[in-house]
Amino acid sequence: MRVKRLIAAASAVVFTVALAVGCAADKPVQKEQEDQEESSTEPIVISTTGEHAFFSETNEETGELEGFEIDVWTEIGKRLNREIKWETAGFPGIIELLESGRVDSVADQIGITQEREEKYYFSDVYFYVPYRIVVAESNNSIQSVEDLYGKKLGLLSDDIAYSYFDELDPEGKIEYVNYDDSAGVPADVAMGRLDATLMSSLHIDSVKKESGLEIKGVGEPVYSEDNGYPFQKTEEGKKLRDEVNGVLRELQEEGFMKETAIKWFGFDPME
Repeated sequence: MRVKRLIAAASAVVFTVALAVGCAADKPVQKEQEDQEESSTEPIVISTTGEHAFFSETNEETGELEGFEIDVWTEIGKRLNREIKWETAGFPGIIELLESGRVDSVADQIGITQEREEKYYFSDVYFYVPYRIVVAESNNSIQSVEDLYGKKLGLLSDDIAYSYFDELDPEGKIEYVNYDDSAGVPADVAMGRLDATLMSSLHIDSVKKESGLEIKGVGEPVYSEDNGYPFQKTEEGKKLRDEVNGVLRELQEEGFMKETAIKWFGFDPME
């Protein structure tokens, strides 16, 4: 009888130890699964200006963000089952927020350039934006880039236009005047302090109407900007970029992107 009791006691000890070892082995796996679930449900934080007509505006009555970018990311959030949170800043502050890791991406008509592609992963192109020369209403002497030779062209200090003018103005015949504030550029064009500037074809009429400035767009588009959403060059950034690309393809195929563009701009820029 004593032997049977010893065997039973030993068996109970072995079972208890095995159970404890099994539970310990399960904990890392369980924690890893919990971490994955937590990361997949964390909000996606996006920076935007809230001051970009049609793309990202702040409704004066409600104080809420609205525009093409807002609608697109709201839908992306729904499809990925993740909340979208917005951080607003000026330009280039919205990109600096991404660089510092405080946001996951930027949504504000961000042009894809070689320099930016070296720093960030970009989504597929979702928007094409033609840029035209803008001059004073009374100016009839400028119609093309060649007409700008020897003239003053006002641009933002980090304007994407510079990457195109390396080819369009290889001999540096244009006098470039740098600005930190985009609002001052069209005003100086209207007052004759500048001969011209470049502006998105989508915004020329709205800027003219809202500001009351006597300016106009001239000639054919100088270049077309490819817009994409940038992400940090990390494993997490690449994973989110790939997920967003999957949703963007769905939205294109289903007609959501076209309908949203027509809603805000009156046409589909991808056609």
